[in-house]
Parts: sequence; C-alpha cells; structure tokens
Amino acid sequence: MPKTARGETLWLDLGEVGDLAKVLIDGQSLGIPRCAPWQIAIPASVAPGRHQLEIRVTNRWINRLIGDAQPGAKRVGFTTVPTYRPDASLRPAGLLGKLALIVRVQQR
Repeated sequence: MPKTARGETLWLDLGEVGDLAKVLIDGQSLGIPRCAPWQIAIPASVAPGRHQLEIRVTNRWINRLIGDAQPGAKRVGFTTVPTYRPDASLRPAGLLGKLALIVRVQQR
C-alpha cells in the first residue's frame, strides 16, 4: 500500500466486473461496488505497507443455467421450466479489466 500525502485519497479501480465484487483488505470488507465506475475508496486507516487484498466475485445465475443445459452436463441448478438453450451466449463473468490503484487529490 503506497503512502499518500495530505489531501490525497487512495482508490482501487477494478476495471470492469461481471457482476458484483466484494473487496476486502486484511479480511476487513471495504464494500461492494455495484456499478461502473467499479471503484472503491481505501480508508486512510489502512497504513502504508504490505496488505492482503481479496476480491470475491459473484456472477449471475444465467451462466449456470446455460451450463446445465449442455448435452451430457450434470445439472447443478434447478428451475421449474427450462429457461436457457444450450447455444445461448454466456454473459461476461469475473474481473474483466485491469486492476489499478488511483490517487485522487481532494478538491477544496
């Protein structure tokens, strides 16, 4: 974690996310950015130095249902009626861009 000067804040930019990402530093949740821009502030209480960054990504159920519809697939999900065909397009999933730390100067 880099040191920031007075009046600067540090942000984590997740690039693009499909679909939700929970961000943790040293096991403490920073929150869940839910839409673009996929950024979350890193609190000033996180001291400069080494830390463990964890990003937990949750994807839509759609991809699971398309996977279950594949020939010979062992079903994992359950729906009362078939909802997706085996040839349906999978939705983007996971971290889809570059991660970056951004330093922002607070406006006065």
